[in-house]
Amino acid sequence: MKTIVRSVIFGSCILAITLFSRCGSSQPPVPPTITPPSLPNGTFGVPYSQPLEASGGVAPYQWALSAGTLPDKLQLVSSPTGETISGTPDAVAQGVAFSIKVTDSANQSATEPYTISIVPEPDTLSFVPAAGLTFAAQLVGTPSASQTATLSNSGSTSVVIFSVKPGGDFGDSTTCGSSLAAGSSCSITVTYTPSQPGPGNSYITVLDGTAGSPHYLPLSGTGVISGANATLSATSLNFGNQGVGTTGGPDSITLSNYGTTTLNVASIVLAGSGFGETDNCNGAPVAPGANCMLNVTFTPGTTGNFTGTLTLTDDALDSPQTVSLSGTGAVGHGHGYCIVSGNTLTGSCHHSRTDVKNCSNTLEPADCPVGATAIHKNLIVGDCVYVHTMTWIDTGRLCP
Repeated sequence: MKTIVRSVIFGSCILAITLFSRCGSSQPPVPPTITPPSLPNGTFGVPYSQPLEASGGVAPYQWALSAGTLPDKLQLVSSPTGETISGTPDAVAQGVAFSIKVTDSANQSATEPYTISIVPEPDTLSFVPAAGLTFAAQLVGTPSASQTATLSNSGSTSVVIFSVKPGGDFGDSTTCGSSLAAGSSCSITVTYTPSQPGPGNSYITVLDGTAGSPHYLPLSGTGVISGANATLSATSLNFGNQGVGTTGGPDSITLSNYGTTTLNVASIVLAGSGFGETDNCNGAPVAPGANCMLNVTFTPGTTGNFTGTLTLTDDALDSPQTVSLSGTGAVGHGHGYCIVSGNTLTGSCHHSRTDVKNCSNTLEPADCPVGATAIHKNLIVGDCVYVHTMTWIDTGRLCP
């Protein structure tokens, strides 16, 4: 009797195993899937953490970056419930594409493509005073009294600060570290040590992680010397080509006194034919920080090159000061030159890349009479953008 019972039980077990085995072979495990199907963008300098989960398949799972690269400083990190893309991105990036692959214990896999960007932080930084710092006149080579500006973060997250740098003759010290916490501020203390007389303008430049980077704080000051000073805004004037009998200019030069005492101009002498000059400087005292104007014109009487010199004599230490003058007398008018073949004009006008007609040749027989002898024959090479040209022209004849 016991033998029969054992046989029945054993047979039932065999039948059950067979039935379950058939059910398993007809319904294989469902392949895994990855969620979420997309990921949010990250923010520069802000910690990023986005979980990835697998469903379906047969646990446990293996995760891998199967294509592309993650944004800088982000990585795939294992966790009890799945994987996490985490880190603090330290570079702005647009449209970074990559793929994540999961493989289950039944060797089934799924791959999900992602694209994310790392965007700058919102611009929450500002300076006080917003207009910048202005320093009083300061003796050359000596440091000024310091002035302080404040950099504030009005946002709800901290901002990465890479550098705070002064420019020009300005120096600084700062309490701004590598980051500026939300709702906080730091100070930038600036001094000015001019290296030469005259205006000195620059900026404090703050490189940071916001969309408004870099941020600039304007700085200005004026360097002065003891006694009278005579500083010219230009030491040469070139009038270029000017039609014979016509007047070019006036071109202006500013004479400034960046000294501590009044500048007295004793004389202004013009040498060289074809040039004219008027001013409100000669014999008029120029107070510290003030200026006067010199106006120069050019009227060539013939074709050819002209040179001249404007000489100022005053009570500044570097007196006299000089301005060199130059210009060329030409026939006709305009900005082009008549084209030459052999030694005679062809009737065409050549316009260089600086001309409004943008490097073209046009027929201008009125200004470039065919067969006329060239006044000043010259060869120009490669004066047109992206075009290697060789053109013989007459620089003594202008054409429109």
